[in-house]
Amino acid sequence: MRIESVVGIQAVRLAVTVGAIVIAPVLLVAGTPLRRRMLRRYYREDGPGLVSKEDGWVSPRYFVVTNAVVRALCWPSDYVLRRLRPA
Repeated sequence: MRIESVVGIQAVRLAVTVGAIVIAPVLLVAGTPLRRRMLRRYYREDGPGLVSKEDGWVSPRYFVVTNAVVRALCWPSDYVLRRLRPA
């Protein structure tokens, strides 16, 4: 997605937030493992990348990774996983 289109970026942000609310039950139960797997995939060295400043584009996945609603809905499963793992 090109960075010049501000309307498109706002539409993607809204779509990610609405999508997160729709799939909230899944994120509450299994959100943390899914989010961690996605973060590992895109932030590794040979990963596809989320932002290309040189080319002037942003991947829609960037908005999923940085969305506060997605992060908040993944928090309960993260808490449960931490409690279940031995210290």
